[in-house]
Amino acid sequence: MTGFEGWSRVAECLEAQADEADAAERAGVGSALLDEGQRASVRVIAERLREGCRAQLVADEVGMGKTRIAVALIVAVRRSGGRAAIVVPGGLGAQWQAELRRFDRDDRTLLPLRSYESFVMGYARPGEGNLADGWQARRDAQLRDRRQQRELPEGDWRDETTVMISHAFARMRFPMSADGEPSWRRALMPAIVGMIDENLRGRDEAERPATYRVARAAYETRHIEPLEIESVRDWRDPTSDEYRRAVLPVIGRALGRFDLVVVDEAHKARGEDSSLSRILGPVIWESADPFRLGLTATPVELDADQWRNTLARLFGRDDDAEAAAKAVATLAEPISAYAEAARKLRAEPLGEAVVAAFEAAAARFTQALAPYVIRRDKRSDQELHAFEQQHGSYRRVAPVSVLPEDMERDWLRAFCAAEALSLLPQSDRSVKRLRLTVEKGHGLDKLIVENAAEPAGAERDFWSRNVRPGAGATLFEHPAILAAVRTIEDAVAKGRKVLVFGTLVAPLRALTRLLDARALLRHLADGRHWPARGVGKDAVDAVRAALRAPDRPSGAPESLDAVDALLAERYEAERQARERNRERIHAEILELRGQDPIAASIAEIWEKPDTRESPDTSRIGLLLEALESRLARGADARGRTPWTTERLLAETRALIAELSAGAGDRFAEDDKPEPANGGVQTRDLLASHLDEYSGREGSFARLLYGATAPQTRRLLQAAFNREGSWPMVLVAQSTVGREGLNLHDECRTVVLLHAEWNPGVVEQQIGRVDRKNSRFLKDFRGNAWRETGEPPRIDVHCIRVEGGYDSLHWSILLDRWKDLRAQLHGDVVAPEDRERARTDPELARLVERLDAAAPDFHPRPKWGAQRPGSGVADDVPKMAEA
Repeated sequence: MTGFEGWSRVAECLEAQADEADAAERAGVGSALLDEGQRASVRVIAERLREGCRAQLVADEVGMGKTRIAVALIVAVRRSGGRAAIVVPGGLGAQWQAELRRFDRDDRTLLPLRSYESFVMGYARPGEGNLADGWQARRDAQLRDRRQQRELPEGDWRDETTVMISHAFARMRFPMSADGEPSWRRALMPAIVGMIDENLRGRDEAERPATYRVARAAYETRHIEPLEIESVRDWRDPTSDEYRRAVLPVIGRALGRFDLVVVDEAHKARGEDSSLSRILGPVIWESADPFRLGLTATPVELDADQWRNTLARLFGRDDDAEAAAKAVATLAEPISAYAEAARKLRAEPLGEAVVAAFEAAAARFTQALAPYVIRRDKRSDQELHAFEQQHGSYRRVAPVSVLPEDMERDWLRAFCAAEALSLLPQSDRSVKRLRLTVEKGHGLDKLIVENAAEPAGAERDFWSRNVRPGAGATLFEHPAILAAVRTIEDAVAKGRKVLVFGTLVAPLRALTRLLDARALLRHLADGRHWPARGVGKDAVDAVRAALRAPDRPSGAPESLDAVDALLAERYEAERQARERNRERIHAEILELRGQDPIAASIAEIWEKPDTRESPDTSRIGLLLEALESRLARGADARGRTPWTTERLLAETRALIAELSAGAGDRFAEDDKPEPANGGVQTRDLLASHLDEYSGREGSFARLLYGATAPQTRRLLQAAFNREGSWPMVLVAQSTVGREGLNLHDECRTVVLLHAEWNPGVVEQQIGRVDRKNSRFLKDFRGNAWRETGEPPRIDVHCIRVEGGYDSLHWSILLDRWKDLRAQLHGDVVAPEDRERARTDPELARLVERLDAAAPDFHPRPKWGAQRPGSGVADDVPKMAEA
């Protein structure tokens, strides 16, 4: 890599990329890497680089392609001889790799650096030294071919032009070993001290060569502060936190200097001592003239002052902290004044004075943030603008109210009793948590699902007598869960897929199992195939609840035993028909094994015994089950399509392609198994998938939560994005599914089972389906809806238990959501004022002024309609809000 050629060269590269995308779009040759809005953003960044700006926040609304803009900048920096660090949530590494490969097919950026072990092992060679019992042995096989596991560098970290670092990397701990002696984790600082003293003993290099190489790499930079390090002579004394503070700068020096730092989800972990803040502090070692780029759709979530916190991360450098603090301080007054003016618009009648005050505050706010912020939102999307001009908002957010008068007596009594507990002194925090989450289903699962001990103390008798919702009650009858089931099944009946979000795992699991149990009964009643030979142990209670339901489908079995018997009968008939078909396919596969590598892989799997209990005599049954879980339903009268050899080969190729696309932690790009090539790696990858395949229990509805394996998450995402295939319902725990997942190909219905406190989280959740080329946009572009005149929308259903704590929670969230939309979307006019403006000319004039004054950070290059000498028109119009 040559030396860094400077930011003027980077600006030229950025503009060249934008010009190339312009030309590709005009020529109609393939799809341009950068769309219209992204090209405008890239050009603005290029302009600001030339002006000396070294911090930018790309705060585009969810789903508008921020990552692509960042990758364009990374590529420009690398072409100019620079290095880039990308600080990302750990689970987004594969998606960043995919975006980098769009610009360079040969890109070999590693997965995010996640742990201290991986950092040290980046300097190891196969068979060298021992870090911890068993750890070295597990790594040696991978180290023999570093390219295949795509986590560690082929040389060392300083050789990588782009390094991804997980947000969680700096959570590392440095405990003492059980016998009080320093462990391998504490070997780095003594090695550095030894180098400073020039007395490092040879045994250190021999026993811990990887650690020695780290120390040597850091020491050779000549940027280690010797006095601070030498002040500690015995590294057994410092606490884990003290050792970490000392070692983080050493790690940073060993990683090498970076010219560009990209911070994805820059709003997260705002605390000064959070892992992300540590990474952006002592770990990242920047060049003399670095650039920081932040990416976030929600730079402000709960408090307008969070603008300052987010931007401070981009201004901050350890060697210029005072200047950064001054820059951030200048933003305080404009930000707070704008937030207060926006609140007054909702609290006071619209009039000349309040509108004029807002105009002045909005102008100062825009002027203060404009040098640092680029934000494209849906106001700048011509297609959505046209929709809203004709049909109103393309999002339809509606509460699904669970009313007291619609509840059964026992449930109403339980909810009222939980509310009454708020009148008692709260000495037990666990009891308070149970009380506050009863309406969400969490507190009740402790009583009626897990049979946990009841609360102790003054609340015990009252709780056990009143909050428990009656004998025989289960979480499957919880009113909020039943309301969610009705809402979801109504959408699925119209052919839609549904994405559900919630915070508490127990009710999410109950919802998933109940949806599956009800789907099972519908299939049996209609004579359709259900892929199971009996009711699984974990599904028994859900099936019983579905059998008790008053809307149990006509013709369905009436008892659990009858369900089991009918499933067994149909499965056996299906198995016999399949066995006859398989014999023919097996013979054809054996004939093709010498010609088709995929056929060879299938033949090898066919010969292996099935490790699971099954009537089938080979693993081919498991492969077919895994393939069928990916396919659209209802292909024939019984809901399945007969297998043929051609279909088996085609579906296996498609599965291998999906597994390969998500196998960044196993294979390098040029080592990944190609669907047409087969080979040892293909067979290993397919066999590994079958070993991990969890079966199809819960396949109509699937739960995505913390314990879901990464590979399963990728496959669920791919299946949910396929038309007609299961799962039709994806139930996601908020912390797992709200960021980084693209779930928009076939879904435009979102159900929020639990209220959040943070409206930014809700925007992220809806953003999973509100993205470029979403199902909503595809449906709108089609003509089917024109027959009825009712256009498609993104439907957001909020499950809300009225009259208690849950309704209060929702009201607080909605109020905060209005603040967020005023900050980020320019949505400052109350809906009722906008409606009255239709018939009130004076009010309409005020509303028009407010819309015009709303902050707008859309990227518009200063060269206006055409950049001199380029011949490239700027066709990014300023869109007025609908």
